[in-house]
Amino acid sequence: MEMEHINKNTIRVLINNDDLSARGITILDLLGDHQQIEDFFYSILREVDTDHQFQDNDTVTFQVMPTEKGLELFISKNDPNDPNNDNSAQIAQYIKNNLARSAATQQEGRPNNDAVQSMPSQQANAGEPHQANSWRVVAFDSFEDLVDFARIAEDEDVVSELYKYAGKYYLALQYFQPVENDGLVKDSLALAYEYGNPTATTPVYLSEHGKKLMAVSALHTIRHYFN
Repeated sequence: MEMEHINKNTIRVLINNDDLSARGITILDLLGDHQQIEDFFYSILREVDTDHQFQDNDTVTFQVMPTEKGLELFISKNDPNDPNNDNSAQIAQYIKNNLARSAATQQEGRPNNDAVQSMPSQQANAGEPHQANSWRVVAFDSFEDLVDFARIAEDEDVVSELYKYAGKYYLALQYFQPVENDGLVKDSLALAYEYGNPTATTPVYLSEHGKKLMAVSALHTIRHYFN
């Protein structure tokens, strides 16, 4: 297990599959029992927060992102005295930067650099995580319906976040083209609505009242683990 401080308010912990196995946790458990997962997160916090700067904070939050080798756990504490404190935006920017570097590495030596060239537009929006006019939310009655959609969804030009709220799964999609006027976006949403349902629920509401399961690249993550 590896740990680093992204900033004074956020710890990033890399937990490999061997670490998960030793603790009796699997990736699928992240979508299961809430109390079990919360206990697991706090056990990790106790291991890495040796000076108790995070454990003594009443508003610690956890965000998790599965990877090929295990998972990345982002542990954040709220600093009410810091007016510029926005852990979610900073974590999103951190993940997007890593995705951009990964995409650039994969594209080296290839004649088609469209994937790399598309990344700056995503980074430009990183500071505006939940602008209502660029987000659409799709509600899925079951995780199986969501997996079926993720297997066929195109996700190169979209940020996708997964929430669980009131027994349903909510996929928040942020497009970087005009949602109302772009034919490709309309086709993408029409496909999503074959497996789920449109909803007026917003990402802001979900982030406040639901549980975020995956950030930034939920579609890619689901397809990787459940394809």
